[in-house]
Amino acid sequence: MHDYAIFGHSRTTIGRWLGVLSVLISGGISNTFLWMQKETGFEVFSKAVLSTACIYFILHFIFNKYAWKIPFFKIPDINGIWEVQGETLSEKNGEIKYTWNATIDIEQTWEKIIIILKTSKSSSESYTATLGKKSGTKGGWILHYSYANNPETEQYHELNSHKGYCELIFDDELKSGKAAYFNSNGRRTFGKMTLTRIHND
Repeated sequence: MHDYAIFGHSRTTIGRWLGVLSVLISGGISNTFLWMQKETGFEVFSKAVLSTACIYFILHFIFNKYAWKIPFFKIPDINGIWEVQGETLSEKNGEIKYTWNATIDIEQTWEKIIIILKTSKSSSESYTATLGKKSGTKGGWILHYSYANNPETEQYHELNSHKGYCELIFDDELKSGKAAYFNSNGRRTFGKMTLTRIHND
């Protein structure tokens, strides 16, 4: 997985709030231990320590894995398996040269993401990505990513490794999407894709 940017969302601000919450929780736990020591007389409570750094690590882990999906934070959860119907277009007139099927597997946390596309002949993995909201209340979300593609071993005599770029627009409910892509550095082709979500992680 690699880092990705989310337009309109500040990870720095979230980090500050996690820091503030860590201090408050750590102080609350320390006061609770002191109160329990006074009430019970057990000195073990006065020696118990849970540092602010430890609390922050726990909160950050929870937010990075789970809490970012809460609708309040307005970060789209595009995790899961997407069924793809692809069309490679002609450079001369834009007509369909051939069609193909694939799956896209997206693994996403608050800080990192990876987009893996697999066909019967090759697979690609993203190495940069940005995610943002489209204009309008029903504008959906747009994902830009660059990828590296490698053919399956038995296809090396027909296909070349290459890099490419994809612009993928998800509907507002994150159930389907449409994409445009182009390849370079090894295979100069372009086309479009239609995506349907078939499994949500």
